Amino acid sequence: MQVTVGMGPRSRPAGESGLGWVRGRLLWVYAVLAVPLAWVLAFVAWPSFSTLWQSLWALDAVGRPTGFAGLGNFRALFAQPLFSEVTLNTVTYAVAATGLSVAAALGLAVVLARVRRDQVGARGLLIALFSPTVMPAIAAANLWLYFLAPRIGVVDWLLRALGSGGENWLGQPGSALAVLVALFVWKYAPYFTLFLLAGMQAIPPNLRDALRLDDPRGFSAWRRVLLPLLAPMLLFVTVLALLYAVETVDPVYVMTQGGPNNATDLVMYYLYQLGFEFFAWGPAAALSALLMTVLSTLSGLSLIVLERKAFHW
Repeated sequence: MQVTVGMGPRSRPAGESGLGWVRGRLLWVYAVLAVPLAWVLAFVAWPSFSTLWQSLWALDAVGRPTGFAGLGNFRALFAQPLFSEVTLNTVTYAVAATGLSVAAALGLAVVLARVRRDQVGARGLLIALFSPTVMPAIAAANLWLYFLAPRIGVVDWLLRALGSGGENWLGQPGSALAVLVALFVWKYAPYFTLFLLAGMQAIPPNLRDALRLDDPRGFSAWRRVLLPLLAPMLLFVTVLALLYAVETVDPVYVMTQGGPNNATDLVMYYLYQLGFEFFAWGPAAALSALLMTVLSTLSGLSLIVLERKAFHW
């Protein structure tokens, strides 16, 4: 009686040599990877290389090179009167939007981790929380524009019912940027909650139960155990939120057009202005190259430093 233990490697077709079989498998792997590789080269690598190349040339009003500029486009960009103000606006907006959205996402994840699916109103709560995430950015900006409209908006109507109102939230430099931050948190915090909730559910239940018994309030357990375990996911969510914040352009275009008094002129909208309003293609290419370099460096350093701290390398 013949006994076969386990499963051996996949057999080759009869008459096919080992080298030919390996080559056939490699060709199949290359064929599968060819489509995503071509997509990356066509829509990521080539535009990035083209932008870096154009930033070194003087460009006319239609974007044609007229001569080698070297760092001239970068000097022209830094000499723009709005550049420093746009940079300050973007840093302020990105820091506030990233911090508040990640904090709100963490709080929502803690709440949702305690909600059972069979509880009354649980499904409606989830729908209400995650509806802004699937809404297009243009639609969300137009919705908030209607809510905040003076005299006819929902916010102004509620404030007038309470005895105040009449505020032009988007017409004042002090509140316009805060409105954009609130819109970012409202739209993206539920999306970040999904990642943090998945990270919390990956923590062993017996560990959570033991920590709950040891510290009923949970503050010490969160600070010493659960937050370090969530550190990799928090890192990912923070970097993702920062990238989304820097790329914000749709709400600015719909709601404020960079105003009032350039208070909400962020870097992506300023890039749009340089290229499609002022036709300064050289400084626009320089700003794109600078933005790509800064974001890539920041993302790489964040991943290296914070992951080492999270995993104790």
